[in-house]
Amino acid sequence: MAAKLGQILIAAGVIAEEQLREALVLQKKSGGRLGTNLVKLGHVTEDKLVTFLSKQYGVSAINLADYKIDTAVLKLVPAEMAKKYMMMPVARVGATLTVAMADPSNVFAVDDIKFMTGYNVEIVINRGCCRRDTAGKRLYYRRRRKY
Repeated sequence: MAAKLGQILIAAGVIAEEQLREALVLQKKSGGRLGTNLVKLGHVTEDKLVTFLSKQYGVSAINLADYKIDTAVLKLVPAEMAKKYMMMPVARVGATLTVAMADPSNVFAVDDIKFMTGYNVEIVINRGCCRRDTAGKRLYYRRRRKY
């Protein structure tokens, strides 16, 4: 996708230009992802942002808290890679690995996951993507440490 997220959100009427500027200032000062900063500032709800991103990128939105993730699936992706790309393996059906990602547009991450696992990759976005400490992430890293 050529256009930047902030401009897409403005064009869709989700946020105003001033809200984008404020989120970009926060991003420059404190880091973090643009969407997460927009949520922190109260300019958009997490649910609205995730729904928008889901439609924009043509991926499903899920809630990891609703999933019982098999430990064997968690073992398919190294924890370091999961942290690097802010992603988590969710399910595997046949030759397809479903992965929840904070940034569904990151083609480099998808390529790395395909190369590392040997599976086709289906991307979904997690409804808890803007929270650093979601139940799914805690589950993933806790289970990964055991092995």
